[in-house]
Amino acid sequence: MSTDAWGVARYESTAQELAPVAERAVQALALRGGEQVLDVACGTGNAAAVALGLGAVVTGLDASERLAGVAQERLPEATIVVGDAVALPFEDGAFDAAVSVFGVIFARPARRAIAELARVVRPGGRVVVSSWVSRGPMFEAVMVMRRAMAAAQGPPPEDPEPVDWGDPDALRAVFAPYGELTVTEHQLARPDTAPEDQWARWETEHPMWVGARAVLEPAGRWEQVRADTIAAVRDTPGGGPYLLSVLERSA
Repeated sequence: MSTDAWGVARYESTAQELAPVAERAVQALALRGGEQVLDVACGTGNAAAVALGLGAVVTGLDASERLAGVAQERLPEATIVVGDAVALPFEDGAFDAAVSVFGVIFARPARRAIAELARVVRPGGRVVVSSWVSRGPMFEAVMVMRRAMAAAQGPPPEDPEPVDWGDPDALRAVFAPYGELTVTEHQLARPDTAPEDQWARWETEHPMWVGARAVLEPAGRWEQVRADTIAAVRDTPGGGPYLLSVLERSA
């Protein structure tokens, strides 16, 4: 994949599907007008847009230069910067609240990213993170792709500080040093799209699948991944279960 891995293809279409999660995540922050809010791994700016609409002063950060540019053009009143979730370029306690919608969960090392989120939020502030649960059609599709990638080029490097983002007990344990964590499960509605049409969009627009295709198609594995993914999506019931973790920062 390119060095701007999440900037390739057209993540915008996936971001549109995830907009309801951003709405729910920002509502969970219980913002008061004028509060300083950080959107980590902001992508195209879904959560940042909701926070702005509630009267917050918003900063967004993303590792993708292209997506940061998309967010800045969409939200000229926000401050959008390019940066790394494991080394946030902000002072301790700079924000009243922080949010990350399916973003910080991809940062490595994971525990360092969590520590950074907590560091930049003031005592008494709030942090909200959404993360996928390890079941459902999207999860099964990703597993097909990951198995094929591991077979083609070996397993990915292990995270030295791993976190099981789909396990509420694991999340409570890892966030415990920073305050009290409440975890609830929600459901992202399944797209009203045939599995074949969903696949067609993924393989041409979603950064993860576009990146995988660049590896698997030359290796002669792509057609099998296509067939297995379509079957997995068709045969797995339900939508997209996810967790919403709400941290109340300790004083």
